[in-house]
Amino acid sequence: MTFTKSKAKQKVAIVGSGLAGLVTAHLLHHDLHQRYSVTVFESGGSFSLDSASISIQDQSGEIVDRIDVPMRAFAEGYYKNLISMYKYLRVRYHSQQFIYSFRKKAANETLGERSKEGYFIYSSNNHRFPPIRPEGISLSSWFIEIIYVAVCYFWWSLCCFWIPPIPATNSLMCESLDQYIQRIMLPRHFVNFYLLPLIASVATCSHKALLQFPARDLTEYKRQSAGGEHYTVSGLHEVQRTLGCGLEARFSATVTKVEALQNKGLKVVWNTLDKEINEEIFDQVVLAVAPDIAGRIFQPLGKATAQIPTTMVESTVQGDGMKRATNDTTANGLASKRARAAQTIHFRTSVSLGQTESIHVHPSGAMVTTCPFNDISSAQNVLTSVKFLRVLRTPRSRRVVNDIFRENLSSPLLDEKKSSWRNGDDKIWLVGGWCWDGMVLLEGCVVSAMRVAAALDVDIPWRALET
Repeated sequence: MTFTKSKAKQKVAIVGSGLAGLVTAHLLHHDLHQRYSVTVFESGGSFSLDSASISIQDQSGEIVDRIDVPMRAFAEGYYKNLISMYKYLRVRYHSQQFIYSFRKKAANETLGERSKEGYFIYSSNNHRFPPIRPEGISLSSWFIEIIYVAVCYFWWSLCCFWIPPIPATNSLMCESLDQYIQRIMLPRHFVNFYLLPLIASVATCSHKALLQFPARDLTEYKRQSAGGEHYTVSGLHEVQRTLGCGLEARFSATVTKVEALQNKGLKVVWNTLDKEINEEIFDQVVLAVAPDIAGRIFQPLGKATAQIPTTMVESTVQGDGMKRATNDTTANGLASKRARAAQTIHFRTSVSLGQTESIHVHPSGAMVTTCPFNDISSAQNVLTSVKFLRVLRTPRSRRVVNDIFRENLSSPLLDEKKSSWRNGDDKIWLVGGWCWDGMVLLEGCVVSAMRVAAALDVDIPWRALET
């Protein structure tokens, strides 16, 4: 059977150029039958995936490090589709070992001070065994702490594999992480000072928000990533360049409205930097944006997306004796040099604030602080400081999202039955880390993009790499 090319390509608008938007655009642009004409709309001056990342130079001007902000490390097992895509695209990535240093925030700390007293040091996949003993802790206390942490962690891992969270029913929400922890009787000290700090660094949110996540998100993450390697890419600029190659893009174009016209396609309205209002008709629209933005752009989504919580997260890069080099991507060769060097991440936890501040020390000595306790953006040695929107999860938002994507195993709640819009209706699609039933991470970006491609009958080449 031979395929005849259609003379008129379908026009597809993709709003947003993060990983989800670029993967979707790449798949449609490289459709084997060339049926789609893709236009990417981006409110910034360049693709957003790598927009906050920087290169670090020493005093001589030589690039010594490349820092992706926020960090996009990924774990073997959980990120199956992301890794398959990277392999297909020949994006370079390498295994990365981490050392996690757990500290408490001192109650009497002043602005700019950071407590140096740690209570535990742990290495990813126990590549350093036994654990390093923190300064100021006696050998006997250290030994007791190791036994305590080992027993609690073993129990947590065992529960993730053998005690599933309570699922949702027609009348009840699924079990939250807080409810699950109480049910399995995990010691609160271990939860507050070990489990939540570690997971909060992945989810980049407060302890209170994390405890409201569906328990299934965390147990599945643990089940699938257990024992797997951690990886980082050589630089997001390489991913962005590969995915964005050949795409038509309209930068500094803020999409304000998408309207379904009766039998006449979809009207996309956007503003330019000089406040000029433009509009164009498309056959398909993909919204690769946060849920609240999607609800503002496309009115039928407003009620549903209002039930999906979000929060702003700050990430700041500091470095003494260094200077920032923006948009310079000549640091590709650094990956092989630092691939085997373990990197340290300090977790500073305040139970009273319900928050963990993570400080990632890079090979160059630059420090990336995420969720800082105090505003450090104006400090003298700050190279860059950015804020980004993080989509959170709750049992209710999980149900709302699954309803949009037709993944609910039980009937929607009464107040959700009135919302009949589903992904793909009106030829409008949603993609992003929040657009699947799992942690809001890079894997969700790839999975949701693949879902749209499959619905539009576009081949997904890296599926052939799956085993």
